[in-house]
Amino acid sequence: MPFSHLDGQPVPILPEDEGLLSFIVDSGPNLIFVKDEESRILYANQAFLAIYPPDERDAVVGSTTIESFTKEEADLFLSEDRRAFSEGESEIVEEISDWKAQRITLLSRKKVFHTKSGERRLVCISTNITALAARERRLVRLNAKLKVYSHSIAHDLRNPIATMISGLSLIRRDKGTVLSERSEKIMDAMKESATGLSGYIGSMLTAAAEETSASDFQPYDLNILLEEVRFNLTVAIEQAGLRLNVTRLPVARVEPNLLRQLFQNLIENSIKHAGVESPVVTIHHKEEGGEHVFYVGDNGKGIPEEKKALVFSQFFKGGSQDGLGLGLTICQRIANLHDGFIEIHDREENGCCMVVRIAAR
Repeated sequence: MPFSHLDGQPVPILPEDEGLLSFIVDSGPNLIFVKDEESRILYANQAFLAIYPPDERDAVVGSTTIESFTKEEADLFLSEDRRAFSEGESEIVEEISDWKAQRITLLSRKKVFHTKSGERRLVCISTNITALAARERRLVRLNAKLKVYSHSIAHDLRNPIATMISGLSLIRRDKGTVLSERSEKIMDAMKESATGLSGYIGSMLTAAAEETSASDFQPYDLNILLEEVRFNLTVAIEQAGLRLNVTRLPVARVEPNLLRQLFQNLIENSIKHAGVESPVVTIHHKEEGGEHVFYVGDNGKGIPEEKKALVFSQFFKGGSQDGLGLGLTICQRIANLHDGFIEIHDREENGCCMVVRIAAR
């Protein structure tokens, strides 16, 4: 791809051969489109046009298409456009409905390019990850059910096993019991097997009880971790009408139980303090300087300037009477345990954005 120079820096230039460009972008399944700085669509491939009704596709190029989506979806698209133009690129996982009312999960990557005349253009490539996202959600649900089922089975088996061991002991101690040498060995084997089974069941219950307290750093798929957070907060998310948008995340070496609690606290905090009718939480990620950096932003009222220095203080409630005021304090400690920290991100958009930095181990 050719390059020009702007302020001394090389910048890629879009090809102007529309026939070549159309052939390239229409040959794959990805949704591809180009926008100007007013978010007007200047080019769209066939995969992108296919999400619109057939009779509207001719009018897509030249429009912002915002009227074709819900307000929440449109706000997210425009927010990501502004973010990309500001930072040069962005990445987000977003859900949309196509013209058949089917929900589609897209991994959208946006990058700013320059034309020869110096105009900025936003190129977006969206990959359909609907099947992948569905598998992740299904895995989280199955794991949750399996844990409950395993704990229930272990608990239900403990009492009858204990009764068997006790019964065998009573038979052995009964003076009226007369057993042959072979029967004595069988009794011993039965009691030994039952005792071993009881110990195994006890270990299962102990492991289930201690799972959330174990500090074990391990490679963990953070996409699964955020789906677990979404699963745990299902009721709160539905009651608040929250829209949670998360970019694709890496596999990182973390303490999953602690990091899950961190994200859960941050999202719960946004739900509690958003103060808007349709709250939206968006999580971005990038890796820089040996750190994983997560931006957890919402569209709420934000944090007043005079309170920003206090939000991580122990027992600070920010005017709310709910809880103990320990949510962000706990988050900060969890980040510290991951050799990182949390800070408030100053940004132009409304709402609050927390930046979570942890070491990329």
